Amino acid sequence: MEQFSNAQIFANNFNIDEKIPKKLFKLELFTAYSRLGRMIYLPLYNVVLAKDNKDFDYIFNYEGKTYPFSVFSDRKLQNIDKKILESNERYKEYLHRVLKLACSLDLLNPRVAIGNSLEEIYSLIIIYQENGIEKVIDYSKNLIMTKKDYYELYKFNELNIVSKMDLYNIYYLMTKFNNYQYIFEYLLFTKEIFDELSKKDMFSFLKEKYINGLNKNNYLLFGDDSDSLFFWGVDSKYSKFEKLIREVDDFTENPQEKSKHISYDKEKDRYILKERKFGYFTFDLISSLTKNEEVQKILLSKDRYGECHINANILGRALEDENKKSAFIVGGKFKINEIDYFYHTWVEIDDNNTVLDFNHNIVMNRDKYYKLFEIVPISKTPVLEMEDIIKIVENDADLGLHPMYLNYFGSEMMKDLKRNEMIFRK
Repeated sequence: MEQFSNAQIFANNFNIDEKIPKKLFKLELFTAYSRLGRMIYLPLYNVVLAKDNKDFDYIFNYEGKTYPFSVFSDRKLQNIDKKILESNERYKEYLHRVLKLACSLDLLNPRVAIGNSLEEIYSLIIIYQENGIEKVIDYSKNLIMTKKDYYELYKFNELNIVSKMDLYNIYYLMTKFNNYQYIFEYLLFTKEIFDELSKKDMFSFLKEKYINGLNKNNYLLFGDDSDSLFFWGVDSKYSKFEKLIREVDDFTENPQEKSKHISYDKEKDRYILKERKFGYFTFDLISSLTKNEEVQKILLSKDRYGECHINANILGRALEDENKKSAFIVGGKFKINEIDYFYHTWVEIDDNNTVLDFNHNIVMNRDKYYKLFEIVPISKTPVLEMEDIIKIVENDADLGLHPMYLNYFGSEMMKDLKRNEMIFRK
């Protein structure tokens, strides 16, 4: 019965509110079981399989009505979410998990609704569309239902609904003020807070519909404002980053410190990483290859993070002419947990299969780099071509785009602009 221990802990630690009908509470007990446990105990919880329903896995029978539903933890999620959802921890962690997942899951038109329900004064749920149906994800109950059924079953009363763009602005404001304790106030009074703050020049962005010439909703898909990144800080204690990646990052910030798997080979004049599962590779530090003290200082600190898109271009232009011939600015992404990626830019030299990554202060074999950081390349632009792109797209057309967009879409932009080059001449 070991596999059912989470459900037992959940039942033993949760204080049932007398207002909650016990038959309804059974649904929450049911979703705390593992998939195997659910199959065994179906009849005990007024639940049957929804054999002919393509949108849901189960049907809950309650007061003469049927409520189709699915269990949220059966979806593709981080392992930590699966663990939380099958325990009483889901009641403690639901606030930040809902905000994070509403921003990172692949959902159509996701919104967060805050309201009160049969059980709670404040309840937070995710509303989205799937197969033409409005659905609800309730993290604290580990279930998915149609919005109509959920609102009826739990007597849910909406107090406010916030979009992904609203969540981005809320996150920005909390970060700006360095104050995270009033999250419920932000969620409840979003419009009032935004209207009041936007009267000040420094918060006028709250009314703007575009960032760097792009619709805000599209802007959130990439870079430092990626929808998988705001509220990502709540994942810090659940980080999927392997110890080896953390070790490499710590070492490249401070190579004087001792490292478990990294050493220096005097004969080869290179650093060596050797680890049982990952294997072996040699590497250099970019900070050791430059004589510029200011650049060295940045590379050996946390200041190197956050500007990879522009730094990759600077690094590419600084290469020797011979290396430039086969060098590329590569835009892509790397995994930060089981489901989320971080958009990133680096430099590759094809002739010697080498990667130069400013953010990680490292020069290493490309194949090992892709394996270590679980890299997914998206665009690859020759360094020499990028110089033309910057001249035409930025200087001639004066579009004022973020360097990231030049790295990812610069080639396409340049081709389009060249067809109509005279229009953009100053």
